[in-house]
Amino acid sequence: MNPVIKSQTRTFQKESGLEELSQSEAFEAYTIFSVISGQLSYGVDPLQVHLKGDEFGLDGVGILIQGKLAADTDEASALLDDVVDPDVEFLFFQSKTGTSYDYGDIGKMFDGIDQFFNDELLGESDQLDDLMAVKELIFEKAVTRRNPALRVYYATTGTYSHPDKIENLLDRRMRTLREQSIFDTSRMHLDMLGAEKLQNYYRSAKRSSRAKIEFPRQTALPKNPRVEQGYVGYIDANELLKLVEVRGEGGEIVGINRFAFFDNIRDFNEKSPLNKSVGETLRSGEGSDFVFRNNGVTVIAKSIHRTADEFIVEDYQIVNGCQTTNILFQNRDHISDVSIPFRLIGSDDDDFISSIIVGTNSQNQVKPEQFLALLPFVKNLEEFSRSADEAYRVYIERREYQYQHENIERARIMPLAVLMKAVSATILKQPNRSPRDYKKLFKDNSSLLFSDVSDVQLYHAIAYLYYRLEFLWRNNRIDASLKIFRFYIIWAAFREATGNENFLKPLKAAKYAMYSEKIIEFSKDEDAFKKAVERYAAAFNKATKELSTENREKLRDSIRSETFFMKVSDELFTPDD
Repeated sequence: MNPVIKSQTRTFQKESGLEELSQSEAFEAYTIFSVISGQLSYGVDPLQVHLKGDEFGLDGVGILIQGKLAADTDEASALLDDVVDPDVEFLFFQSKTGTSYDYGDIGKMFDGIDQFFNDELLGESDQLDDLMAVKELIFEKAVTRRNPALRVYYATTGTYSHPDKIENLLDRRMRTLREQSIFDTSRMHLDMLGAEKLQNYYRSAKRSSRAKIEFPRQTALPKNPRVEQGYVGYIDANELLKLVEVRGEGGEIVGINRFAFFDNIRDFNEKSPLNKSVGETLRSGEGSDFVFRNNGVTVIAKSIHRTADEFIVEDYQIVNGCQTTNILFQNRDHISDVSIPFRLIGSDDDDFISSIIVGTNSQNQVKPEQFLALLPFVKNLEEFSRSADEAYRVYIERREYQYQHENIERARIMPLAVLMKAVSATILKQPNRSPRDYKKLFKDNSSLLFSDVSDVQLYHAIAYLYYRLEFLWRNNRIDASLKIFRFYIIWAAFREATGNENFLKPLKAAKYAMYSEKIIEFSKDEDAFKKAVERYAAAFNKATKELSTENREKLRDSIRSETFFMKVSDELFTPDD
């Protein structure tokens, strides 16, 4: 294997807690991470895209809705509920640790893609069955205005030299996919990856955001104890784009940095009438009017270094102006006389940053977890969980991509949406509803969860319990088919460790400490935890025998029911437990 690729793969394994994977499996996951995080700039866990078995012709399949991974129909439904005109992308990966580009292997990859969309891969694995169910849901509900994008990646550790025989194969197979008329043909991409591209993509994924801009037409904002520096004015469009341009090794622009946007880049719809009109205005030479018509762009940076009119900004996000910035990027050959109203705010106060994000996006739908991030309890939970002993440390991600450039084990990062599901399954005792209905559950119980009287120790223990379960899956210690019961396992382990205690009523601090310790003790013992999961699995299997479960989606529907929940409860716990 290429020595640089080998070194990067080892680093990726160590940082991701995947040191027990084989070299070929690690390279497959490394490829997915490098592409999705480095080229596409999405904060997606590559292990959820990586196929763990011997699925035909494919090493990875990802379905993204608004830039978020949908691994099953529960996740897909929650994402589709958030948007009227969702943007969908299908990603397919095949990776080989060797240096050659094999005609037969490439053809087999395309056969796998064809069979995925024709449902011929049903039964290959539970993971693929879940993804094909997501595909069906998307074509049923999410393609009224635009078709999905398709991205295909074939990777080796060599150098692709464009041999005629393989080029003809690629042209023919991509043409066949286009002729199906199920994709947006303007967004069908094929990339034959080699060592150089992979190395650059991986470095891009690891590089923190940093840009140098000229901002001469500005005025300092009033002093604020939570703002180190703040400026308002207007900026040349080409200077603004320096914040989002991704450049190749030769300095050429190769894409747009999606990590720079708080509102996911896929909220940008270039086909909307308004965005079309703005683009036409720029192309018609009326760019000098732009500054009078546009509401402007707001950037928040953790660090700002100013020298005269030159500003170096680091670890920044564009929290308002996603549409504007993307329109300018798409029309960057026509913006020489364009200026943009611009606010630049320097602050490392996460609470203040979150309040600005919510405030500047009040015209958009704000997710429950974004409001949750502002609560004092959640800030305390983040600090408590991060300061725990290293073995029990969990990183509560209050702000999206908060830990993107920190060298920490990815599995220990707990997004607020996932924590909300885990809390709904455990404290609310609703494992059947938590995957899909967690937003409603949180809304209905907002006075009881993440409140001033909640205990950070208990919530940290729940987050750690979830991490330990994920660790077992990531390292192939328990059967991956049990992922469909993920929140049932969390609920059962929580109940077994704490009894049937009611955590919706205030308890004494000593009791919270005792129960939290019991949860951590229960889940940190790998052998004991694995045996417990096996017991739970037996109860799940017994309960499913009496239900309609002829396929994966029928099983998913069944386990959402109160009937299934009661059957499992009766099987695992005595009525007076």
